[in-house]
Amino acid sequence: MFSALENNAGPGSPLAAQAPHCTTTMMLSDQENETLISIQNGVVTSVTNGPFVMPSWTFRLTASPSEWQAFLEATPKPGSHDLMAMLRRGVLRFEGDLHPLMSNFLYFKRLLASLRPGPGMGDGE
Repeated sequence: MFSALENNAGPGSPLAAQAPHCTTTMMLSDQENETLISIQNGVVTSVTNGPFVMPSWTFRLTASPSEWQAFLEATPKPGSHDLMAMLRRGVLRFEGDLHPLMSNFLYFKRLLASLRPGPGMGDGE
């Protein structure tokens, strides 16, 4: 579900340029599967799908598979269109050290929105 992130925020990409000082490891979970994403200076350097025995991550975003699917639609419905909207509805959970996430929040919103079908980097958020 999240494997295209490595292509969307590769070296020299406009998306990577938005967070040149962001270095972190995040876990994306759909409650059934986990994906570990490593980011170095805004560049997604690896996307690894679980299962994991003892994963190390800085922060984790968890939502049900159906909520991630709703978020990843080409034109998501209100409430599924944005990470904060999902958090407010109680369908997305943030865990761990949230400093890297919150200090680069627009980058992470656009990074995940880049998985939606269609042009752009999720600028419509």
